[in-house]
Amino acid sequence: MPTYTPVDQRTDAELGRLARATRPDLAKQSLAVLALRESSTLPGLSRDLVLESPDDRVRALSAVILGRLPGAGTQEALLTALRDPTPTVQRRVAQALGRVGHAAALEALAGIQPAEDTPVGRDVRMARVLLSHRLGIADSLVQPVEMSTFTRARGVPIAWSTRARMGKAAVVASAQLELPGTTLTTRSVQTFTCGETPGALAVDAGLRGAGPEALATPRLVGALLRERACSERYTLDGYLLTDDRDGTGGTDVRVWVVRPDGTVVHEGRATVDGTSVRFAVNQSQAPYGSPVRVSGTYDLATGALSVDEAIVGVPNVRAAQAAAPPTQPLPN
Repeated sequence: MPTYTPVDQRTDAELGRLARATRPDLAKQSLAVLALRESSTLPGLSRDLVLESPDDRVRALSAVILGRLPGAGTQEALLTALRDPTPTVQRRVAQALGRVGHAAALEALAGIQPAEDTPVGRDVRMARVLLSHRLGIADSLVQPVEMSTFTRARGVPIAWSTRARMGKAAVVASAQLELPGTTLTTRSVQTFTCGETPGALAVDAGLRGAGPEALATPRLVGALLRERACSERYTLDGYLLTDDRDGTGGTDVRVWVVRPDGTVVHEGRATVDGTSVRFAVNQSQAPYGSPVRVSGTYDLATGALSVDEAIVGVPNVRAAQAAAPPTQPLPN
């Protein structure tokens, strides 16, 4: 009687053949195992499948994988795949280009921008915003939304610099997967606990040693992550973006927390005095984010982060309620 070898026990070469030549569910499972292994065969295999697989689910997963694999080959494959006729695949390709694309991707995404009130349109728009901030190009900035300011004196404290259950090195590794191309170190990733949920703030270590001019152009300065206990890793919760839309030369910039789907959750400001960056975030969009008030300093010279206050409040129910549509007159 023949024996069956589980997929996760197959060799990389076998998994590559399964991903290329079998039914979609087995192909996706094979790709997932290769991704967990960080196999050297993954980049080439994913580039081929995002363009050649007959199944849209396999092409979509290949695009997601490529969104963690920067490189010229990845860029070329994704730009070609951006013309995929399947909306789900196009969304995943756009998301991947936002994470690892180069300047050419900005023009390509603008050229296919669908209506922004559609799922694929929102993802393409968010990819353009993320690319602009990654590359420091003022092409697509965050669009302001109506926010409520958290002014109450009390709230639930966010416990800062708590010990990570997984260990700091594992948190940094997770953050690096979510921010490909961004320099991160154990010093630039700080853990916290909000309520009972462990999280982490990852700050671009490339800010260390920079001056105010580093914030004069749009910038991806880091991200907020949340622990996923079942997967034993931290995953992306929101990008931390800045821009100097007021033209201050990088001395007084807007700060935004934006979800991967493009939802703007929090807003604040950061001011630079010498090497000291003073930040304060106290505006939130209900119902997408609970009210927060977080303030502190970041030292550009040393990379040291100091949080003075970090509290979260109860969501503003009134702000979350949609306004009633205006009454329309009856036709005569």
